[in-house]
Amino acid sequence: MRAPGDVRPDARPDTGRYPWYVLGILTLAQTCHGIDRAVIGLVLAPVGREFALSDGQLGILAGFAYGIFFALAALPFGIAVDSWNRRNLMAAALTLWSGATALCGLATGFWTLVIGRAAVGTAEAGGSPTGMSLLSDYFGEDRRATAIGIWYLSSGIGLAIAFLVGGAIVQSAGWRWAFVAAGVPGLLLAPILLLTVREPRRGGLDGVAKPQQGERAGLTQRIALLAARPGLLYCIGAIVLIAAGIYGMSTWLTTFLIRVHAMPIGRAGMIIAIAYGGLGSLGGFLAGWVIDAINRRRGGFDPARTALFGAIIPLLTAITGIGTMLVHDLQPMLVLLMACGFLSASYNGPIYAVIVTIAGPRLRGLAVSMVQLGANLIGVGAGTYLIGAVSDYVGGNEGIAWGIGIAMLFTFAGGLMLLMASRAIRRAQVPDVA
Repeated sequence: MRAPGDVRPDARPDTGRYPWYVLGILTLAQTCHGIDRAVIGLVLAPVGREFALSDGQLGILAGFAYGIFFALAALPFGIAVDSWNRRNLMAAALTLWSGATALCGLATGFWTLVIGRAAVGTAEAGGSPTGMSLLSDYFGEDRRATAIGIWYLSSGIGLAIAFLVGGAIVQSAGWRWAFVAAGVPGLLLAPILLLTVREPRRGGLDGVAKPQQGERAGLTQRIALLAARPGLLYCIGAIVLIAAGIYGMSTWLTTFLIRVHAMPIGRAGMIIAIAYGGLGSLGGFLAGWVIDAINRRRGGFDPARTALFGAIIPLLTAITGIGTMLVHDLQPMLVLLMACGFLSASYNGPIYAVIVTIAGPRLRGLAVSMVQLGANLIGVGAGTYLIGAVSDYVGGNEGIAWGIGIAMLFTFAGGLMLLMASRAIRRAQVPDVA
């Protein structure tokens, strides 16, 4: 019996150009995700002025208002992704989060904007698990990190568009029109996705010919199955910690550049677009491509090696991020900021390739949803709020720098946790000869 809304999937894995077309469409959809999530970081300063909000309240808007509701929706979406038609789920989620973003432009105060951000977070919870599950059935282990790395270009591209185009819109028409403009692309893309993307057979590229263990298990049993897989919980915990620093920093950077370095909002948006958009996208692609090339030369995909490669990236990200906050001269600060932006998304391809491969075809949606739950509730929610709270506590223009610097320590801890993941996976690969 097929799940509600499901259709008969293609029986054979797609070859040739079509998987790359699907990757392109899903990357565009995730770019809309990135735009709609990032635009709040651009408009924090003008929103705060108009509604007379504290940095703590702005942290709630950028973090908890989005993250809590994202987290509440994550597991239900994960269960649906592992059972229902993923193409339909993605089209519906894309329509909902894009519409909610556009409606944020009608906010009349703090609480109406909280409601709008909560709606965006709820719908966006379906984006990553659905997209990553689809891609895993279009790209095998030998190309998976590259495909996910390309897909994660969307994060940098979305942020670049939000800050570059959005900055010009804010300066010319006000922050409300930035929300409206951010929501329109997703509303236009959703019907194209629905009509042109085919639902692939689950596990067709993983050699899965029969139902896996856990396919018909309850939620608690599925989570237990995932927890028992070596290194998986370390990878999930690492991404949660990394998100606290990286998302928090990217959200508050505009305010940091305005307050500490007296930049106009348009220039600040352009710098962040280059660092986290252009360079971040390049770094994300290169990391996935490099680890796939290394694995091919050394006999195939190795999750322990891939996790070790991924661990180096957040360690360097944290170092350059803290340096950005400590250096007061503009030019050295910008060099460190560009380096941090280049590294910021590079861990995604390698580490998510480890997660979706270890989880397997029938538990991928749940595994990615568990990552997204923690990353948005603790990382995006608490991390973004922490920066605002520290800024209020320290006071003055330097308060933002203190908040971002402290948040980047979580990213460093995430790198250490990935080292633990690599070790746990390697130990499981070695047979016990005792």
